[in-house]
Amino acid sequence: MAQEIEIEVKTLISEEAYNRFLRSFNFRSDDAVVQHNHYFETKSFLLKEAQAALRIREKNETFTLTLKQPHETGLLETHQSLSSAEAKRALNEAHLPSGEVVRALKELNIPVEELSHLGTLTTSRIEFPYKGGSLCFDKSAYFDVIDYEVEFEGTSPEHAETTLTSLLQEFNLKTQPTPNKVRRFFSRKFR
Repeated sequence: MAQEIEIEVKTLISEEAYNRFLRSFNFRSDDAVVQHNHYFETKSFLLKEAQAALRIREKNETFTLTLKQPHETGLLETHQSLSSAEAKRALNEAHLPSGEVVRALKELNIPVEELSHLGTLTTSRIEFPYKGGSLCFDKSAYFDVIDYEVEFEGTSPEHAETTLTSLLQEFNLKTQPTPNKVRRFFSRKFR
């Protein structure tokens, strides 16, 4: 189990801008690492009500259960590694293994037995160190949508914001209010 504070800013971009970024940073689309975010929620959207999100991230044949919840300087993420069998059981039966994530869910008064797997968002991600943080170019597919975003994770909200804004200005792009992936996923699922 691990916990961390995530401080990131992001903006959706066009496919053309995404390809410009890749060319400018000498990447190709096949340099991306594919990850699948499997999202969970209760029928009454108790996670959303708590401004939290629960997912299993499948990447390079590893599985990580993550609860994201609000924190004063970003998001508090609680991570728990899962075996392939544990992940399969969680996805097929909505049975989460005991551990720190289940404890944190109970602290939020989320009835674990009411959780269900609602679907998957697949991201092809190029991530690399950039100006004291981590820069990501993402292409995400969910339902009938493919979207593109640039995301910067920094050391403080100011660092993250100024770094991304400066990068976008170099490319004559403007930041736009961008919901996180889980919100985009759920808004499309329940439109």
